[in-house]
Parts: sequence; structure tokens; C-alpha cells
Amino acid sequence: MTHSAVTAEHLTKRFGEREVVSALSFTVARGRAFGLLGPNGSGKTTTIRLLNGLLTPDGGTVTLFGEQVTAKNADGLRQRIGVQTDTNLYDTLSARENLRTWGALYGLDRRSLDHRVDEVLATFDLASRSESLVGEFSKGMRQKLAIGRAVIHEPELLFLDEPTAGLDPEAAAELIDYLKRMIQARSTTVVISTHQLAGLESLCDDIGIIRQGTLLAAGPVDDLLRHEWPGNRYRLRVEGDRNVADRIVASLATTDTGADDKLSFHTDDEGTVSEIVAALVRAGIAVRAVVPQHPTIEEFYFTTLDKETGA
Repeated sequence: MTHSAVTAEHLTKRFGEREVVSALSFTVARGRAFGLLGPNGSGKTTTIRLLNGLLTPDGGTVTLFGEQVTAKNADGLRQRIGVQTDTNLYDTLSARENLRTWGALYGLDRRSLDHRVDEVLATFDLASRSESLVGEFSKGMRQKLAIGRAVIHEPELLFLDEPTAGLDPEAAAELIDYLKRMIQARSTTVVISTHQLAGLESLCDDIGIIRQGTLLAAGPVDDLLRHEWPGNRYRLRVEGDRNVADRIVASLATTDTGADDKLSFHTDDEGTVSEIVAALVRAGIAVRAVVPQHPTIEEFYFTTLDKETGA
């Protein structure tokens, strides 16, 4: 069995003369969460639709579970995946009827279908509105139901396109927790495209950053952060002559000058921290705090986009 759930190789898509996705290549291993991040209009939705076979690429290939997607096998592969790319639901049916319809399409038998529908309604806090027509639902409720529809058959691979759009912070956090449980309990693979970065730190094992159809960076989160910000990073809060403090720190470690002009540095040797503190104290500089710094996905995201634009 292949260890990869999704592989994109030189994936390209054009609409007319405009190339929306340009030679994207990345791999998502089974049982991991991959975040495809980028500004609005960067090609995220098009990429998701190419990956799950809803669009045909103009160049390159998509492989799911080790099998290259073709017109002949696309329907069979889609039985193993769940997709949420919009909130187009059956407005004249109730929430329960929507889920039952999609569960039946995915082949759930009648006995297990009712139980699974109840489970999904409860999970997404829709049980009290199960018999309400979907046309009466708010944007956030429709979003929850669309995600519920995508997971009704407990897929091996789940594609989510801007899944937290329209959700309040509490509902967004609950969704992230639910996705983590899916991954842990069933080794579900999750591919999520978004420009909303809240919650990704605890969910995504890997990320890719896309802008104007081009993949700027991709890989495991820890590897990307270590490559961008090597060593152990710290921020100092001191009282005394700042120029003297700057010289002392620069003599013992590599300093980092940020926009906020804080006294920050990084070093591969953790013992350097105590050396810096001792040298500052000897020079009459009071050290009020030494705070370890941990780079985030959000910082990496904006740093990568700034590099690409030359900012």
C-alpha cells in the first residue's frame, strides 16, 4: 500500500489564456493534514477541484491512493473521498434529508445511515434544526451542513475549501478539534485550503503556500520553520544602555532586528543564553526577561509572501 494519499505532479490549469494553476507539485502522506494556504484568487479552489477530479488538468497528473486519476476511475476514487468546496445544498429539503440523500449516494445502508445522520447532526450542533428546511439556514449553518455532507460516509481522504468561512470562532475551533479526532481515530487524510490561519498550528502537519497559481513553498511545518529560522530564538527585555546591550548580544550570538526593534537573537547553543545574561549583568544591564520565541505558520506565511513580492 502506498504511503501517499495525494500526489500532484506539475499540475496546471488554464481558463482561456489565463493560467490559474502553474505546474504545482506536492505530496500528502496518509493520515496527515495538509494546509494549502494563499490569498484570495491564488488558485486554491481550482487546485482542490483538480485534486478531487472535479476539474481536468491541462497539464500534469493527480494520483490518489497510488492510482493516477483518469476519466475511467475518477468516480470509483471519489467514493473514498469527501469534498466540501461550496455550500450548494438542497434548499427545499431538511438538514436530515440532505444528509440522508448524500449518505445514500455514497452507499450507506439504511440501518447505519440513520445512526450516522444523527451523529453528524449532533457533531455539528444541528440536531435541534434537523427538520428545518435548509433554505432557512444562516451562512454558518449551511457551512456546517456542507462539511457534514462531506464526512457522512467517513471518507479516507477529505478535501475542505475554506471550511471556516462563515463560522464563528467557537464553531471554527470545534471543527478543527473534530478534524484532529478524525485523523487520530481513523487516519483520515485532510487537505484544507484556506486564507484564514487560525487553528492551523494544531492541525496541519504539512503546508503549501500558493500565490497566483504558483507554489512558493511546501513541506512539513517543522522543517519549513527550522529552515527559515534556524537555531534557538530568544527575545530579551533589558534596562540600561541599549547600545551596550546590542554590542554584547551581537558578540555572542546572531542578532535579529525586527520591525518592533526588540532585542532578539538566535543561537544553536542553548548555553549561549546564560553567557549573554552574565555578560549583560557584568556590564550593568538589568535583564528583566529572556523569552523563547517559537515561529508560527502565520509568520512563515507572511514572510514567504513578502519574499515573493520583494517587500
